Amino acid sequence: MATIKMNRAKSAAAAISYALGPNRMKEDTKEWLIEHGCPPSALKSSDRAIVRSGINISPTYAANEMKAVRQHANGDTVKNQAVRIIQSFAADDLDITNPNDWQKCNEIGYEFARRAFGGVDDESKEGYYPPYQIAVYTHVDGKGHKLHNHIIINKTNLDDYKQWHVENLNDEWLSFRDINDEVCREFGLEIPQERSKQVKKTISERELELKGHYVWKNDLRSRIDAALDEIQKNNISLEDALKSREVDLRRRGQNGISFAFVDSEGKKRISRGQRLGTKYERKNIDEYEEGIQQERAERAREAAESVRLDARRQAIDAVQKHQQQLEQSVGDAGERIERLGARKQAIIEFVRIIQQAIGRSIALMKRLRADFERRKSEMKRFQAEIRKLDSIKSYQDLEKQMQLAAKAAKQKSKKTAPKAIVAVTLRDGLPENSSNLLIAATADMTRYLVMVDQGVWSDGQFEFSGREKEALAKATPEQLKKINGIAKRQAKRLSGIVDEAVERQKKNAERLRAVRNRGKRYRR
Repeated sequence: MATIKMNRAKSAAAAISYALGPNRMKEDTKEWLIEHGCPPSALKSSDRAIVRSGINISPTYAANEMKAVRQHANGDTVKNQAVRIIQSFAADDLDITNPNDWQKCNEIGYEFARRAFGGVDDESKEGYYPPYQIAVYTHVDGKGHKLHNHIIINKTNLDDYKQWHVENLNDEWLSFRDINDEVCREFGLEIPQERSKQVKKTISERELELKGHYVWKNDLRSRIDAALDEIQKNNISLEDALKSREVDLRRRGQNGISFAFVDSEGKKRISRGQRLGTKYERKNIDEYEEGIQQERAERAREAAESVRLDARRQAIDAVQKHQQQLEQSVGDAGERIERLGARKQAIIEFVRIIQQAIGRSIALMKRLRADFERRKSEMKRFQAEIRKLDSIKSYQDLEKQMQLAAKAAKQKSKKTAPKAIVAVTLRDGLPENSSNLLIAATADMTRYLVMVDQGVWSDGQFEFSGREKEALAKATPEQLKKINGIAKRQAKRLSGIVDEAVERQKKNAERLRAVRNRGKRYRR
């Protein structure tokens, strides 16, 4: 697709000198063309214009011929002597490395210039060539490596010597663009079906753009475009979006709209929408906003509908799941009823067993409690008598004390205790045949005192073994007291174990009684 740019040239000679470019083609341009397949023989000339042509003029001497016409017409006093048009072609349209396409490019530029400046379509008729001097120069240089034409038009009319003038240069450029599309289409180039006319730029604006200068309308358009993008993304009005960008939007009547702001040079600028382009006119702005509102409303409806569908789907799933759970519950209920019946019979049997066990435990606890109370009172008496004989200085004193204890135990009525309690009491495993005879004697004394406290003493006497007697006879008074103290403490501790056992059995009996009471309530 070919594009055109159009601007004024104050000096026609300067514009032609640049376009003709004698001996100004750079070596790196030639090297690039050859490297990409251009035949070296086609690059013999060093001029920038590799192909040139002219209408009503010789392209080689165009500067002098145009000057002669201007001097004859008005003394060459016009401010802008020429119009310059740059016609560029995409790489898909014309191959910059093919010399045949160079000639084709120049022919397209020639035909475009002929039609644009008034030439008729029929070559046989007068007026086929326009009444202007036009030079067409084809270039292969440039950063983008694209074929392009420099078309220089002398503004002086050859018929009446008046200057080329139009009411609206921008409208003229648009008409030139249509002619350019028509010519390119005839030469087999592809042209888009429709070109965007949303942005309108005057010739002055385009000249400033070419020079790289600041264009305040471009700045204004960019701010408006950013605001339009924002209202599409965010729920905000166009007025607020423009205000955040320091642009004041004014709507007047039914069709009027204008934009005002302070540009980067500090000048207050204002422009109507139609001067910026069709995109910025009141009608299109309003339609854009209405379209966004409709999209938001549609998205809201879709979201609401989606929510309703999700809720309906969830409700259906919940009902189906509930039905499945009910069916499962009915089946499980039947199984539970059967299990409950069997469990009820098992519980009744278990309660009966518990009641029997509770009865036996209560009877046992009563006996144990009575035995405990008797042992407790007897132990107090026993300890009182032992304290009377606590002055041990020799083995004879110790033996005498133990014999008196045996005598006192013999005088007591014979008592029995459950074997379980005796086993708990003697569970510490006191050594019977220790290699240390003093330790063995201490163990014997401890067993004796425990049996006396339990009321299970039946032998009626206590006597150390011969070896223990010999060891005790050699013991010092301090050792004898220590042995006697150890035996008493051990006996007291083991008696405490019996008390704890009795208390635990009492608590167990209470728990069994509570279980039996629950069983009675269950049967009721």
